Amino acid sequence: MFSGVGDVEAAAPVEPALTLEQVRAVLADKSRQGHTAEIRSLLQKYGAAKLSQINPAHYKALLADAEVLTDGK
Repeated sequence: MFSGVGDVEAAAPVEPALTLEQVRAVLADKSRQGHTAEIRSLLQKYGAAKLSQINPAHYKALLADAEVLTDGK
């Protein structure tokens, strides 16, 4: 009778939420690589002057945008 309930939960793994500290670490690394201006532009894109003002719902998209920044080598 209850056997189907567990199957539904197992089929949809939940991705852990990103934390402010995780996002900050990635952006700090990009900044050290010389992308400080680009990081500031990304923050502005998400409506903030600093990372702590970013809505946590946007962390994944922000990181995706930051990952395309390269060190130019």
